Amino acid sequence: MRANKSKRLTVLSEAEKHALYDLPDFDDFQRAEFFAMTEKEHAIVFQRNGLRSQLYCLLQIGYFKAKQAFFRFSLQDVPQEDITFVMQRYFPGMTVAQQPLQMNEYYLQRNVIAELFGYRLWLESDVTTLLDKAIELTRHDVTPTFILTELIVFLNSQKIVRPGYTTLQTIIGDALTFERNRLEQLIDEIVKESGRTELKKLLIRENTLSELAAIKQDAKHFGYQMMQGERQKRATLQPLYKIAKVLLPKLEISQQNKNYYASLANFYSIYDLRRLKPGQTYLYLLCYAWQRYQQLSDNLLSSFCYQLKKLEEETKTISAQQFTKSQANRQQEAPQVGRLILLYVDEAIEDATLFGSVRDQAFNIMPKDSLINAGQRLCEESPSQMALRWEAVDKVTARCKKNLRPLAMSTDFSSTSANNPWLMALDWMKMVFSRQQSLGQRPVDEIPAGTLPKRLRSHLLVLDDEGNATGLRGDRYEFWIYRQTRKRFDINELYLNDSVVNRRFSDELVSMEQKAGILKKLDLPWLRQPLDDSIDTLYAELGQQWKLFDRELRQGKLKHLEYDAARKHLTWRKPKVNKNEALQSGFYTKLPAHGIADIFRFVNEQCHFLSALLPLQPRYAKKVADEDSLMAVIIAQALNHGNLSMAETSDIPYHVLEATHQQYLRLSTLKAANDRISNFIAGLSIFPYYSFGLETLYGSVDGQKFEMGTPTLKARYSKKYFRRGKGVVAYSLLANHIALQTELIGAHEHESNFVFDICYNNTSNILPTAITGDMHSINKANFAILYWFGMKLMPRFVNLQTQLKHLYCGDDLTNYEKFLITPVGQINRSLIVSDQAHMDQMVATLGLKEMTQSTLIRKLCALPAQNRTRKAIFELDKLVRSVYTLRYLRDPQIERDVHRSQNRIESYHQLRSFISQVSGKKQLIGRTDLDVAISNQCGRLIANVVIAYNSIMLSRLLDKYKVAGNEKVIALLQKISPVAWQHIHFLGHYDFKNNYHLIDFDEMLANITFD
Repeated sequence: MRANKSKRLTVLSEAEKHALYDLPDFDDFQRAEFFAMTEKEHAIVFQRNGLRSQLYCLLQIGYFKAKQAFFRFSLQDVPQEDITFVMQRYFPGMTVAQQPLQMNEYYLQRNVIAELFGYRLWLESDVTTLLDKAIELTRHDVTPTFILTELIVFLNSQKIVRPGYTTLQTIIGDALTFERNRLEQLIDEIVKESGRTELKKLLIRENTLSELAAIKQDAKHFGYQMMQGERQKRATLQPLYKIAKVLLPKLEISQQNKNYYASLANFYSIYDLRRLKPGQTYLYLLCYAWQRYQQLSDNLLSSFCYQLKKLEEETKTISAQQFTKSQANRQQEAPQVGRLILLYVDEAIEDATLFGSVRDQAFNIMPKDSLINAGQRLCEESPSQMALRWEAVDKVTARCKKNLRPLAMSTDFSSTSANNPWLMALDWMKMVFSRQQSLGQRPVDEIPAGTLPKRLRSHLLVLDDEGNATGLRGDRYEFWIYRQTRKRFDINELYLNDSVVNRRFSDELVSMEQKAGILKKLDLPWLRQPLDDSIDTLYAELGQQWKLFDRELRQGKLKHLEYDAARKHLTWRKPKVNKNEALQSGFYTKLPAHGIADIFRFVNEQCHFLSALLPLQPRYAKKVADEDSLMAVIIAQALNHGNLSMAETSDIPYHVLEATHQQYLRLSTLKAANDRISNFIAGLSIFPYYSFGLETLYGSVDGQKFEMGTPTLKARYSKKYFRRGKGVVAYSLLANHIALQTELIGAHEHESNFVFDICYNNTSNILPTAITGDMHSINKANFAILYWFGMKLMPRFVNLQTQLKHLYCGDDLTNYEKFLITPVGQINRSLIVSDQAHMDQMVATLGLKEMTQSTLIRKLCALPAQNRTRKAIFELDKLVRSVYTLRYLRDPQIERDVHRSQNRIESYHQLRSFISQVSGKKQLIGRTDLDVAISNQCGRLIANVVIAYNSIMLSRLLDKYKVAGNEKVIALLQKISPVAWQHIHFLGHYDFKNNYHLIDFDEMLANITFD
C-alpha cells in the first residue's frame, strides 16, 4: 500500500514508526540499565564542555544503546523522568538550562558515540549495498515489514547506523519494483501464447461465474458429486500446472513468496485481476494454479482414503456379524443334532421299526425345514472369516466402482522403487479401464507379479478342480489393490509428487548441502555445543534426578505424592481448592457495563491495532476503510452474526460491510492486529504480575471444538462434541492470559502433531519457553523437537502410574534394582549420537518452515521400526521426557504452575465459547476453509480486546496502589484474571457511528475498594 501523500511505500504504521524512530520510553528498570555508564562512556561524557553538553551526551548514549540510532532532540522533548534520573545520579544538586544543543556539538557527539560502540554513520554510498540486500531479500519474502526488519538486522550486524525512514521506504520500494519487473520479464519470455490463452480462460465470465471463481470453491464433503467437482477443477488447472512446474523454478522465488502470490489470486476479485498488468496477473494465477492443483490432489487422496476406510469398516462389520450368526446357529442346533444322532443307538427302538416312525421322531426333535438346513450346513465346509469378508466385499462392489475407482484412476502415485508391484497393478488397471473392459476379461498371466499372495488365491482367482487359475475375480482384485495402495501409502512406499503434504519424505527435507548454512542462521541452543556435551548434560541430570527422587520418596519428603509400597503405585494427593474465583467475580460485578463496540474502540485508541488491517487492492486504488466499518465486520464474524445480520442490527449498510470484508479481512492482517494487541498488553504494568516466576514464561496449548455452519473437507464428525454435525478444532497458544496464536485443525487429527508449529509460528513479541499442555500434547517426538529449538514441553500428568511406564535411565539398569520405582529401560545413547546428521537435517527443515511438524510426525511414524533416524529421535525424546517427569514428580511447584497454566487456557476457551455463542450455536461461519479461519481469527481478536480492556483496568489500579505502597492489594490484583466478561454487553443494536460512549477509567475505578 502506498503512503497517502507520497509515492513511497507504506512499510510501518504510525505506531511502529514512532517505536522505531522516536525517543525510547523507558520504565524504571530500563532507565537504570541504559543510563548506567562504563568507564569509557563516563570519560566521553565528562570530556564535553559544560553541563548542558554533558547531559545531552549522556542521554544520547543511553538512547543509542537502546535503539542503535541517534536522535535530534531538545530537553523539552525528553521525558522528565529521564532527566530527573540522570541529574540525580550523575549531577546531584545541579541545574541545567533548557536550551537546545548546537548543531556542531550534536555532530561531534554523534561521531564520538558511534566510534565508541564500533558503529559508523550512514553514507550515501551505502544505498547501493542496502538495495542489493533488499533485492536479495525480496526473493525470500516480499512483505515490506519483513524486508525492513532484515535490513535493520543487516545494518546492526555491519555496525552501520540506520538511515531515516524515508530512505528505507525508498530502498524497499525500489527493491520490490525491481523484483516485480524481473518476474514480469521472465514470465513474458517463458510463457507462450498457448499458456496465456489458458490463463485468460480463467478470467472469462461464463454464466456469471468464471472458472477461477469455481476453482476457488472448497468441497463440503467427500461425496461422489463433490469429488467429481474436485477432479474437474484439477483437470481445468492441469495445463497451467504444467506451465507452473517449468516456470516457477526458473523464477528463483521462495516457497513463502509462492504462497503469497497464490493468496493474492485467491483474494483479488476477477475484476481486479483483469485490471493488473498482464505479467502480474499471470504470476498470481500460475502460483495459484501450482498451489491449488496440489491441494486438489491432496483432497482427492484424502477422499480415497476416507471412502476406502469406510468400506473396509463396513465389510469388516458385516463379515463379523455373519460369522457370529453362523457360530450362534451351530451352537443353537448342536443339542438337537446330538439327539438326532442318538436315535441311531437308541436301544428302545427296535431294528424292525419302520424308518417312517423313526423319521417322525426326528421331526419332533427338529422340524423338517430346520433339519434340511442343518444337514446342508454340516455337509458343506464352514465358511471362514476370510471368506465371509470377501463375500461382504462383493456386496459393496458397486460403491467401490463409483467412489474409489475414479479417485484411484485419477491419482498419479509414485514409488520409492522403480518396479513397485502395486504401482504396476494400478497402471495395469488404468490401461484396462481405459479400454472399457473389466479386469475379469483379461487373461490371468497379465496380472502384475507379486500382487496375488498365496493365501488369497482361492478368494481372488477362479480355480478349476485341480486348483489352476482360469480367471480373475476382478471386483475383489480391484478392492484388494486399493487396500494395498493405501497401506503402502501409509508407510511411505507410495507417495504423490504433485502434493502439498503427501510428497516423499526425503523430498520434504532440505538437502544435506543446504543444511549447514541454514543451521548457522538459525543459531539454536541444540547447535551451540557439541552433541556429546549436550547428551552428557542430560545424562548427568537424569542420573541425579533418579537418585534424588528415590531418596526423597524413601524419606517421605514428597508430601504431595501417595506411594503404595505393596503395589508400587504412585498417586497425587488432593490439591487445595482455588479461592480466587470469588475474588474475581466480586471485582468485575462492581464495574459498570459497557458495550463491546465501545470497548473495541477504546482498545484500538490505546494500541491502534486496526491500522494493521491493510487493504488488499490494486496499488492505484484509493479506498480507505473507516474504523467503524472494520469494527463492525470483525464483530460480525467473531459473534457469528454474519454481515447481513449485522447490517440489520447496526447503522452500517450491508454493501459497506461486504466490501470491507473482502478488502480488509485477511489471515495475515488479522494475525498482525492480534500481535499488536498482544504486544500492547505485554507492555502494561500488570503483565509481569501474571507470570509465575522471573525465570520462566509459561505458554499453554490446547484445542477447542467448534461446529461449522457450512462444513468443508477439514470438518469431521464427532458425536461427543457436534452430535450429528461436523466441526473443527481451534488449536491455540496462550501466555499470561493472552491468545498468541490459533490455527484450525481437523477434529480427527491428534493435537500433539501441532504443538511445535503453533509455538514456532508465534509472531508476537511474547515468547514463552515452557509449553504446557494436557495429555494430548504428548507423542513420541515432541519432547525432542521442542528441546531442539530451546523450548520445554511441560504437560500436565493425570495418571502418574501411566507415566512410570515412560521413565528410562541413562546408565545400567542393575544400578536401579533396589530403587522403590525402577526404570522401564535404558536409553541407547549410541543411537542418538550416531544419527546426528539426519536429526540436524530435520531441525533445518523445521526451522526453515519447509515442512510442518504434523507432516514430520506422520511420516516419521510411518518409517520402518528399524529406521535409525526414527529410533534416534524417539530415544532423545525418552531422555528429555524422563528428566522432565522426574522433576515434575519431585517438585510440587512445577505441578502447580503447569496446572495453573492449563487452567488459564481453559478460562480463555470459556470466553471464546461465549463469544461464538452470542448468536446461538457454538460454531464458526464461512463457506470455505479460508473464510472459517478468518472467522476464528476475528473471534481471537475480540477475546484479546476483552483481555486488553481488563488488563488496562488492572494496570491502572496496580499503578495506583504501587504509588501508595499497598502490597496487600497488589497481591490481590495479581490473583484477578483479565479473562472476564460479566461487565461487557455483546448483544443489542450496534451504533458504530453516532453513539460512542466514552470510557472513563478514573470514574469507573474511583469507588473500587479491596477491603
